[in-house]
Amino acid sequence: MINIDTWISGYKVRAFNWIDNKRIYFNVQYYASGQSIEQSPVWDKTVYITDNEAGQKLIQNLTYSLVEYVASLKILKGQEITLTA
Repeated sequence: MINIDTWISGYKVRAFNWIDNKRIYFNVQYYASGQSIEQSPVWDKTVYITDNEAGQKLIQNLTYSLVEYVASLKILKGQEITLTA
């Protein structure tokens, strides 16, 4: 069971098992320095990770690298990305 709700490298990060029981929801949000978290983030990026042993290890052991990778992605509005490890 994955449950992350924390700050990593200046990003707000949430991860949990998705409702389809096949993927893990992984969300990274960026807030400007001094910005209230009561406001919408400057940007918000979500990917899904295949919920298997490799995907769980990716999240548990390489969380920082995964956050940096997702932060660097260009995700178009309405685009859904699923990463499989």
